[in-house]
Amino acid sequence: MQKAKWLFICILCIAAIMMLVGCNILDSLVKDGGGSAPLGQILNKNDEVGENALPVATEPQGEQTVKLYFADKNGEVLIEQSRTIPKTLSLARETVNQWLLGPAGDSDCYPVVSPDTDLLDISIKNGTATVDLSKEYLQPYSNVTAEIALYGLANTVAQFSTVQLVKIRIEGREIKTYRSIDLGQLRFRNDIIGYSSGTVSRQESDSGSSNDMVQEAVRDNDKNLEEANPSLSPSSKNLFL
Repeated sequence: MQKAKWLFICILCIAAIMMLVGCNILDSLVKDGGGSAPLGQILNKNDEVGENALPVATEPQGEQTVKLYFADKNGEVLIEQSRTIPKTLSLARETVNQWLLGPAGDSDCYPVVSPDTDLLDISIKNGTATVDLSKEYLQPYSNVTAEIALYGLANTVAQFSTVQLVKIRIEGREIKTYRSIDLGQLRFRNDIIGYSSGTVSRQESDSGSSNDMVQEAVRDNDKNLEEANPSLSPSSKNLFL
């Protein structure tokens, strides 16, 4: 009789515990989505996020002003130009794309790299930005020096507080040197910035009035020089004069 009594008490205790656990799960179901949340999600809601968890979607940022670094007419000094761009999911990607478009507005700025250069990819991780460009980036452009071509890109990317170092890839392969310049510690440089040419809007850039005129002048000058001297290579010409 005593054993039966204790067995009955144990069964009651187990039943009570199960009821309490069931109530807690039900309460969680009600709180997490009005009963629509999966049970597995409720039971694991306090677990740490796993390695395979999906990243949180990035909301488009508001209109911002960024700085782009172009060349002066001699190709020896960087000229800073501010440009406003609209909402975008990737500010760094849009900034580099704007830099590749070249200068805009009525300014004394000139492109740093060939207009055929494309941005293939860009990523920022642990303070290092990796920029992947098409092979046209490696081609000397007009009279722009290697240092200006390199730091025009580096300064444009490293202006963001999340970037301390810049690495460059050409069609997926990282390069260690650029025209004899070591790329091991590619950071923002102030000493080669000449001056600021002011601010232009995205609309001015997209209209391409100034950039189109520069490119048209480049093509006309290129053609005239080739007709005058067919042996002259494009990389040896000053397309800005």
